[in-house]
Amino acid sequence: MKNYFPITLATLLLLTACSPYPRYRKDPIATPHEVNTPAEGKFLTNDYIRLGLILQSHLGKPYSGRSKWEEGLDCSKFTAEVYEKYNKTVLPRTAAAQFQAGDLAPRRRLKFGDLVFFRTDRSKVSHVGVYIEHNEFIHASTSRGVIISNLNEKYWAERFAGARRILK
Repeated sequence: MKNYFPITLATLLLLTACSPYPRYRKDPIATPHEVNTPAEGKFLTNDYIRLGLILQSHLGKPYSGRSKWEEGLDCSKFTAEVYEKYNKTVLPRTAAAQFQAGDLAPRRRLKFGDLVFFRTDRSKVSHVGVYIEHNEFIHASTSRGVIISNLNEKYWAERFAGARRILK
């Protein structure tokens, strides 16, 4: 059974918790004089929802690292496909090359949509996923396809290599 709970919960919380203004009284003091629009590059609620839906649509897809023409995904093809669908960002094809993209993101300050990297083949970066909050990330597992895992699981914690922020 697939675990859609974290993404569904995050989507519902964002939909219910993010209203632009509190309810106002009728007197003019409580009415805002101007609407502040977010600066360019700010992540809005709709952005979180759209990226979350793209990520969720990949859950359960099979893993395949053999050929670019096969139906399945490997980890870096998954992240490249997600960012291409989200905002036409073109990422390099390998996890090691993606590790050079974007800006460094400290583990303590990870944000939804950051790329998280792991050293699963000795010392080089060889695996990538997308951080989805609460120490969880979505990635293409060789044995189970696209799944959600936790950064605190012993296997991932021991192999964590760093994170990069692609979305500003």
